[in-house]
Amino acid sequence: MSTNLDKDNYRFIYKREKPTSIKVMGILAALFSLGGLAYTPVFSAAMALAAAGLFLYQSGIEINFSQRKYRLITAFGSQGFGNWEALPELKCVSVFKTKFSSKTYGRSNASITTTQHLVQVNLVTTENKRLLCFESENKEESFGFAKKLAARLDEKIWDATEQEGKWLD
Repeated sequence: MSTNLDKDNYRFIYKREKPTSIKVMGILAALFSLGGLAYTPVFSAAMALAAAGLFLYQSGIEINFSQRKYRLITAFGSQGFGNWEALPELKCVSVFKTKFSSKTYGRSNASITTTQHLVQVNLVTTENKRLLCFESENKEESFGFAKKLAARLDEKIWDATEQEGKWLD
């Protein structure tokens, strides 16, 4: 993942980390494809394709600073897909803590729940829409990224990591 926002770079791409449950499903699909290869080759091929899709799929955002455009991307490997849109009028860059939980159910209806505590950096538009630009478990890393992004876009930073939010200098 590249977080280089120097003046020389006109473009930024962030691909979000896959939840653990998606990784587990990919491993299970790969194991099912190998296990059924001798008995049901069509099912095994379908499971292998599903496993490859789960391993290669990512979502994220791409921002072109020189043209002030962005796109929400769906990526398979290194290739990203999405429609370019003009960057809307921005209110600020916000940083806040969140908890991300995901649950995966198996064939026996047993479930696996994973929880992550993340610090997210968003662009907040004047209509209060949020565009996720970065997330990390490390608070300092997120604030470092937010400072570079805010400087690049000439915006203020809103710190919402504590109960009482505040503007940063």
